[in-house]
Amino acid sequence: MKISTKHMTALYNLSSIQFNALEMHSFLNLINIVSLQLELLQSELDHNHLIKPLLDQTRDLTFLIKKRLHREYLPDHLKKLEDSVLDLISELEKTHADDSDFEMAIKEAREIFEDVFKVMGVRIAELTDYNKKPSKWLFYTKNEFEQDFELFFHAVEKNSRGKYRIVHNIAEQEPTDYLIRFEINSELDGERLAMPIIFKDVIRDLIANARKYTPPGGTISILIHQTKKSIKFTVSDDGVGIPANEMDHVFEYGYRGSNVKDRPTMGGGFGLTKALYTTVQFNGDMWIDSELNNGTSITIELPVPDKLLIQE
Repeated sequence: MKISTKHMTALYNLSSIQFNALEMHSFLNLINIVSLQLELLQSELDHNHLIKPLLDQTRDLTFLIKKRLHREYLPDHLKKLEDSVLDLISELEKTHADDSDFEMAIKEAREIFEDVFKVMGVRIAELTDYNKKPSKWLFYTKNEFEQDFELFFHAVEKNSRGKYRIVHNIAEQEPTDYLIRFEINSELDGERLAMPIIFKDVIRDLIANARKYTPPGGTISILIHQTKKSIKFTVSDDGVGIPANEMDHVFEYGYRGSNVKDRPTMGGGFGLTKALYTTVQFNGDMWIDSELNNGTSITIELPVPDKLLIQE
């Protein structure tokens, strides 16, 4: 199904707070992960007096972001959160230095938090560029793009706390593993990609959605194809799919399919709204095809500005 003008009402009806949440979507998701891991620590350790203030800090920061915290102040707030969380872990490591029952849980929590804050650092750098010029396109090498996504996949896997692995070779796949097929082709010297800053964020969000709605053991295929005229991205999964009579509603802010409403997630339900917004912003095209219980495929193609390759 190619997205048409009738789907644009999902954007016209956005409030200023919802619009801001779209642009800050990735940060809200990362803060939700931090909050979830703190809650898990709280349930495992008897240190509510140490952990509760940090949970309050994550909730206050989420509220501030949704209420349009000025973007130039966001890195400082996130750095304070990172410092507070890692200080907490150091304190717990000292407190439970001789307690083998909790030592592993604390070590695992540290690894997860460090991975999340590494990803957050990458996104802060992207946000800084975006703030300077929202419409700006950037060049990436295939290698640095793949490394960024390896970090992303590693953080997602760690956050599962052993519930699943992410593998890239079908020969390694166990019944609870996700098989990720990630392929990049480029006609720009075979090595470079050109895209709007925010598009990288959209790619991450849609991959995260594919993982979220695909049971462990499933396959997620990601293809990026770069030409001198366009950048094209496709993500396909063999997950739960979308009911046919709900396809026209999936771009509405906060909308979740009736078949996944009861499934706990950390997202806000507006990844597809953000993808549509970005597609429209950069004069692109978008397609979505889905079959209940057989998976979903989403494709976005953005035209490369004529002057971009001349100015590089």
